[in-house]
This record gives sequence, structure tokens and C-alpha cells, in this order.
Amino acid sequence: MHKIPLHAGFTCPNRDGRVGVGGCTYCINESFSPNVKETHITIKEQIEKGKAFHKKRCGAEKFIAYFQSFTNTYADVETLRSCYEEALADKDVVGISIGTRPDCVTDDILSLIDSYTKKYHVWIEYGLQSNMTKHSSTLTEDTITRSFWTP
Repeated sequence: MHKIPLHAGFTCPNRDGRVGVGGCTYCINESFSPNVKETHITIKEQIEKGKAFHKKRCGAEKFIAYFQSFTNTYADVETLRSCYEEALADKDVVGISIGTRPDCVTDDILSLIDSYTKKYHVWIEYGLQSNMTKHSSTLTEDTITRSFWTP
């Protein structure tokens, strides 16, 4: 089983001005997500491309749809549902992993994600690189750090 990194076209509040601009220091998506610059490629096409690569490279047969780039809950619930379900529609996809920030996950979004747990493996990756404020300020992620510790 292998993760297929997907780019759904989302941005991040630390890029679009809601919280900051420029993104976090560690978030250079081109280094770990091959589809980040190819915004015209559908999720289905990214899945097919990823499956072919991993099948050839290591014989993988089952896959995790990995929404990795930027903040993958930074949209309305219907947009998220459409993206997630496009990935989960592939017969070889057995799970979903969603990279996000705690300040971008509402109860409605959690309910949507929870609805997939009966049929699929589900992970939510919260982007906390350091819980030390000293480090956070240099990473431009202060809001994320506060979100982890504030109910």
C-alpha cells in the first residue's frame, strides 16, 4: 500500500492573507508533491498517474489518497466532499489522509471526514512542526501552535 500525493487546488490561511502571507518556512510543496504545479490535472488523473508510478516502482496494488499540499480542509464542505469522493471512487483507493491545520477544521468538516471511516482508513494530519513558540515565530505558524492548545 502506498500514499498518492494529491493537489486539490487549495491554499492556506498563511498564504492568502487571512493569517499571513508567503506560507510557512517548511512548506515548499514542490519538494514533496509532484502535482502541485499541475493545477489542471483532476484528482482522478492524479490518482491514475500515482497508481501507475507505484505499481511499476514497487508492485503496489492498494493506495491511500493523500491530500498533502497546503490546507486540505480550507474550503466549504461541499467542495471538500467532491474532492474527497473523487479520490475515494477509485476501486484501488482504500483510505484517505488529509493534511490540514487545526484552525481550519469545523464540526461540519469533521462530520464529513467521519462519514468515511466505516468504509475507508482515515487519517487527519495536523500541521504542527513545533510546539515551542520560539520556533513557531520563525516558521510563521504562531496561529497553528495556539490552535493546538486552545479549546
